[in-house]
Amino acid sequence: MDIQTISHRIQSPVAEIRSLLQTIKEGSTEETNKKALYIIERAISRAEEAEELITDLLNYELYSEGGLPQKREFDLIALLNDLVSQYFPVASEKGISLYLGMPRNLRLLMIGDPRGMEHAIRNLLENGIKYTPPQGSVSIVLTILEEDKKCRLQISDTGYGIKKDELENIFKPFYRSILHKSNIPGTGLGLSIVKQIVTNHDGTINVESEEKEGTTFTVILPYIRVLKGEMERGGRKRVIIAGGVTAGPKVAARLRRLDEDADITIIEKGEFLSYSGCGLPDFISGKVSSPVELMSPSDATIRNIQFFSSIKNITSLNNTIVEGIDREEKVVKTRNFKTGARSKFPYDVLVLATGAVPRIPDIPGIDDPEIYTLNNIEDARRIKASLSAQNAKDVFVIGGGLIGISLAQALVEMGTRVTILEIEPFILKTLMDGDIAVKIQNELNKKGIKIVTGAEIVKFQRADNHLRILIRDTYLQADLVILCTGVKPNNSLAVRAGLELGEYGGIKVNKYLLTSDENIYAIGDCTEKVNIVTGKTEYWPLGSISIKMGRIAADNIAGRKTEFKGSLGTTMLKIFDINVARTGLTMEAARSAGYRAESVVVCGLDRAHYYPNAEYIFLKVIADRETRRLLGAQGYGRGEVISRIDTLATEITHSSTLEDIFKTDLGYAPAFKTPIDIAQAACLVLNNKIEGLFQTITPQEIEQEGEETHVVSVCSHKEHSTYSIPGSINIPLENIRREGVPFDKNEKLILYSKTSAGAYEASMYLSRRGYTDVYVLEGGYLFWEK
Repeated sequence: MDIQTISHRIQSPVAEIRSLLQTIKEGSTEETNKKALYIIERAISRAEEAEELITDLLNYELYSEGGLPQKREFDLIALLNDLVSQYFPVASEKGISLYLGMPRNLRLLMIGDPRGMEHAIRNLLENGIKYTPPQGSVSIVLTILEEDKKCRLQISDTGYGIKKDELENIFKPFYRSILHKSNIPGTGLGLSIVKQIVTNHDGTINVESEEKEGTTFTVILPYIRVLKGEMERGGRKRVIIAGGVTAGPKVAARLRRLDEDADITIIEKGEFLSYSGCGLPDFISGKVSSPVELMSPSDATIRNIQFFSSIKNITSLNNTIVEGIDREEKVVKTRNFKTGARSKFPYDVLVLATGAVPRIPDIPGIDDPEIYTLNNIEDARRIKASLSAQNAKDVFVIGGGLIGISLAQALVEMGTRVTILEIEPFILKTLMDGDIAVKIQNELNKKGIKIVTGAEIVKFQRADNHLRILIRDTYLQADLVILCTGVKPNNSLAVRAGLELGEYGGIKVNKYLLTSDENIYAIGDCTEKVNIVTGKTEYWPLGSISIKMGRIAADNIAGRKTEFKGSLGTTMLKIFDINVARTGLTMEAARSAGYRAESVVVCGLDRAHYYPNAEYIFLKVIADRETRRLLGAQGYGRGEVISRIDTLATEITHSSTLEDIFKTDLGYAPAFKTPIDIAQAACLVLNNKIEGLFQTITPQEIEQEGEETHVVSVCSHKEHSTYSIPGSINIPLENIRREGVPFDKNEKLILYSKTSAGAYEASMYLSRRGYTDVYVLEGGYLFWEK
């Protein structure tokens, strides 16, 4: 009886045993004690090993016969693309970079057994991933040797390597390296099968390896001919996109939907394409387990090179940088980081989506290797590895902007002690006014994040294996420092090409997103944007804006004239259990732009008070006193604040006045909103304030009042015991109407209640009774509360 017959007879009962064990495990976990469950799991594992051995035996027998079971013509490049697409998520899950380098827009045809060749390359690829530790890399490089009419396929890894005295044995059946027999499963037949398949295709295979450095398998195979791929055929618009993270992939995908014939190529300097940079803090903390998750939208497809190639028919080159643009010849010059190869790509249309780069302060010692930036997945991997290797406990985040705060939260959730050092008087300086930012700062403090504002760092220095940060005359000790000091436009390519820049260093574009060169578009974080309110250019490095610009650029490239109207810097973030959002101008920005700006802060429930999970939110709205046009809004709270800011962003975009917003027909249901939504209520309150129906005072201003000012709580006696500002007196609202207040009509009164809704009622009543100096505390006690 031969090996094939024996293997077939064993295969069925082994598979049945594994299936039965799996059924026991899945169906009886609650009833089975841990020891028995462990034994069952071990038995399943051994049964799987037996199945793998049987499969390998069958394949070894099949290919040892020397034939090609399915001999036909096939495309080796297409086969490689499919394989890498399958193994990209596997490598990513393990933290391994997978690189594929092949001739562009070609088909490499050979005669043989495509299933067998796939099996051989799969074995080599699996071995590379299996024997490479996390943070390593595996590369597959195909080179055409035209003179010999052969091709060279090299599969290299940065793994454990193989001892020199073992190299001559690794293609022998059942041989396994002594180093890995016990800790990495395998049958010892994989490489024997590979050699048989390669030999059957009239090819050769050899191996080079260094312990702890890695291994390279080189396969030489004959081919019959090379064909140019479809994208080399004439008459197609050639679109090159420099940058493949956010805006670049969007313009490519949209353009493909509009123009099936366009020759589209994305060139990205990093390893990963089309991922969510906002998720990097969660990847560092472990909430996101793999970069693959950041590359997967709701439909769970992975937006990698193979996706763009097979699904979108878009060529993508990663680990490749555009080094220069020849505008006269309409050619871009590139260099591959992995191979060093330099190439030129002609274009009809060029799109610059080069993004942003970290803004690095000029501080002595800032080049220390343990001071990191967070700008891409590669940065996040380095930070994650350093946190793990050092078991870092004291981490300092330099900068209290969006990324700094999100990163600080992620680090705290990992169990580290986090300090944010912010040079400005308060965090989120470019996004929020100080009164709102300070409240968010307080929430962060409650969650264990220490924040030092006005922190001007003098220098970084290393001492006793720790980093020391000198602020004024005080040294702070850190295990790790991460710079989140903002970003600036990545304009170096545009500068070398002589393109016009704007006031903030971003690439200057017109309303159709064309640069000063009529054949070059620019989109995303490398550009400046027009502020919808002021009409002036600003710099907002936000993914939401980048995506919109990508779509609009694609429309224009396809001949669908579309204007980019500008942006409001609408931003939102989740800080533990607090929702934060903003849009439009801050008070400082509005006044700097020449508006006679007025604002008010209101507090209220996000839905009907009797509905479960109703929560308080705070909204600040800003408008022009003369036109009553809404200019900006900010909000935070545990309730649903995000939709309110989005609503107000829509109104600002359409130049709505405060009264226009009230008249907007928003929906109502107790589960979602109050009959007059709090966003509309805030606009009504501000309109009343501008009209002079009442006056307000902020929590910051109340602290500066003297003893002659009377602070009055109009809460009920019961509420006052909980919501009481020190030094205030309590006169319930119902008593004011009945008994009045014991003050002269020209004395200054500051009224408040829990949200100041009742204080507004009292203010209106007292004003009509002749009291001339009455103020309502904005946001009530809840906004004042420290």
